[in-house]
Amino acid sequence: MATERKFHQQSISKAPTLVGFLSNFNAYTISWFLLSSAVTAVYGYYFQKATLESVGVLKWAATLTGEFIIFAVIVGVIILFIHDKRQTENPIQRLFPVIIWGRKMLVKMGPLLRQYLFLNDQEETPYNRITRNWVHETSNGVRNTIGFGSQIDMDKVGTTLIMPATFTNTKIKTGEETGRTYKKIIGKHTGVEPVVLNHFVHISAMSYGALSYRAHAALNKGAKMAGIFHNTGEGSLAPCHEYGGGDLIFQIGTAKYGIRDEEGNMDDKLLEQMANHPQVKMFEIKLAQGAKPGKGGMLLKEKITEEIANIRKIPMGKDAYAPARHKEFSDVDGLFDFIDHVRKITKKPTGIKMVIGHTAEIEAIADKMSKEPGRGPDYIVIDGGDGGTGAAPYVLSSYSGLPMKQALAVADWAFKRHKVRDKVVIFASGKVATPIEIAVAMALGADAIYMARGFMLSLGCIQALECHTNNCPTGIATQNRRLEKALDIEAAAKRVATYADALYKETQMLAESCGYETPSDITPDDIMVVTSPGHLDYLSELHGISAYEASLERKKAKERGMTVGEMKMQEDEV
Repeated sequence: MATERKFHQQSISKAPTLVGFLSNFNAYTISWFLLSSAVTAVYGYYFQKATLESVGVLKWAATLTGEFIIFAVIVGVIILFIHDKRQTENPIQRLFPVIIWGRKMLVKMGPLLRQYLFLNDQEETPYNRITRNWVHETSNGVRNTIGFGSQIDMDKVGTTLIMPATFTNTKIKTGEETGRTYKKIIGKHTGVEPVVLNHFVHISAMSYGALSYRAHAALNKGAKMAGIFHNTGEGSLAPCHEYGGGDLIFQIGTAKYGIRDEEGNMDDKLLEQMANHPQVKMFEIKLAQGAKPGKGGMLLKEKITEEIANIRKIPMGKDAYAPARHKEFSDVDGLFDFIDHVRKITKKPTGIKMVIGHTAEIEAIADKMSKEPGRGPDYIVIDGGDGGTGAAPYVLSSYSGLPMKQALAVADWAFKRHKVRDKVVIFASGKVATPIEIAVAMALGADAIYMARGFMLSLGCIQALECHTNNCPTGIATQNRRLEKALDIEAAAKRVATYADALYKETQMLAESCGYETPSDITPDDIMVVTSPGHLDYLSELHGISAYEASLERKKAKERGMTVGEMKMQEDEV
């Protein structure tokens, strides 16, 4: 007999259901109810027999409500004691029967208690309360000014500070007016029709299946209103992506969802059909994802509806697993051939999404682009190890891949070193939700920003941490139609657009405080980070250098057939 799938849940936000209620009835609960009723009936018969004879059975039973509650508690404790002593899954539960349930309740309620009562505004992860409140209020058009001074401790290690310029050459502006001069062009060097970016923030890859229909519909309409791009995610293009008429980036994952044959191979005819879609402007080959590098995506069978199965071209009733790698290539040469193949069919800019581990890989891509002009990706998404996802193994999500800042610095330097930096547009993807985080990413080399969780917060996400269970209480990361109804598409789309506009305006404000016309001009020497109490270092000194030096050491050690540690020990002996 199939058992119910259990998920690691970090909160108690799962909505109650009739099925869930009925599932609690087992031998213990039925025995508890019958025994409690029997004991109450015996008590009433012997001690309130006169009442029974004078008012009848129904009124007599009603007078025993209080006694039933008392007996139910007593019988419940006894049965719970027996249950705890008989179960074998939890040793401490056998040693401390009954009272262990107090601990279980506190553990279950812990996330809510910490979130709302005990943690301060800067302690929660992955986004603290200050950030979440800022996104929520900004998305609703609330004037996000503060009074009395900042809550940020500017002496705390890790605090980021931008260096304003006293004398600037920017055009004088009044009030809340800011400039709007940002512009990037993708595809100038590969013979395709170029795509123009007029906004530096775009909606990152999130699949239909991981997110609900209403969530994607709102994101697409919001993208149209704000003039930004909406990435389909690896789950293919769905009707919700077309809802608002917003421009799309079609992501090609390892499973080739939506453009695959029965064996899972890419179907060129389906790819061509996708390229002819009027909203699809670019294609993106996903090599890896920051939250789970080296592992393909997985969509729970609980989230696979008949519609999603048809869109992805996968069977119903099975978890949908994507391979960890593309079967079409296994090295840089093969990658370039695959990019050429996709670009030849689609005739549109084609990029890649990758996670940086050993920096030799990004160096190899840059080197090949230098030696073979006109080839390679039109843009590269650098997804940091601090990125998020709907569901990922803890060990990969928390411990694999370079964080976004270090990865950006390494990638930017690699392309500059091989003199092809102007041939590729770099997107930064990671834990970004506020203007200062955008400014940091662009200072470290990003031309544009991909944002997923920030836009989820603008939709109404409360960081319930239930994305992987299909029980998202806000109707965003779920395929439960009842929960999904909580999200109003039109209102949510407006919040998405308002948030995107605020990000542009306030990041532009930071750039102008430094004396620049656009955030693209901010350099890593315009931003400083507190590295110890009373000491600040330039951003350019902190990210990328250690990774780059380590890469050179590893290359040298591999040539000697050693590890870096062995090489250094040998050098010390000399």
